[in-house]
Amino acid sequence: MSEFWVLSFHFMMLGISLAVPVGPIKLEMIKRGLSGGFWPSWLVGLGAASADFIFMLIIFLGLSPFLQNTFVQTTMLVIGIIMLMVLGISTIRTAWLQQRFLAGNEEKPEQKPYWTGFLLALMNPFNFLFWFGIYGGTLQNIPSDTEWWVNAYLSLFIIVGIILWNINVAFTVHFFRTLINEITVRVMTGLAGAGLLGFACHLFIQLLKSI
Repeated sequence: MSEFWVLSFHFMMLGISLAVPVGPIKLEMIKRGLSGGFWPSWLVGLGAASADFIFMLIIFLGLSPFLQNTFVQTTMLVIGIIMLMVLGISTIRTAWLQQRFLAGNEEKPEQKPYWTGFLLALMNPFNFLFWFGIYGGTLQNIPSDTEWWVNAYLSLFIIVGIILWNINVAFTVHFFRTLINEITVRVMTGLAGAGLLGFACHLFIQLLKSI
């Protein structure tokens, strides 16, 4: 039993480690948090965690060859590049054109932060390759005689770790925004938009290399 809880903690810390690096998802969470507070930021993270769960399920069920198909990966790259470019440009425009940022600025329902996070994570083929390498290798560390449902239960702790870190980010940005002024929020939002464009350029370079 003690070994089970040690593995559970290990998987949860793995999830936190996967969620810590700053990428398109975290930049979008920061942007949404600065403009709309906790809930829009948290929903972006929740959407991304949902996509991570799908990747994990695909690997767990042994369906990874489908996403390793060249056509599928290229399609995901193209969609990911377009999404990041649109988000980056709109973020920069919003940072400088929106009249007020800190007052009356809750996200509108039509902006769909959950689906933004979900699609950003789902359409990034490198996200899958990352999961394939890290999660696939972690599964090999579980004793071979372990029941499949135990493996599935332990795997869910990865998602728990990701969700916990995303909640931490959303809370941090939400409370941080109350301590800074309008100009600082605009600059940080603009930098987040520039970061999204940077990741779009990175994916575009990878696309050119794969052609």
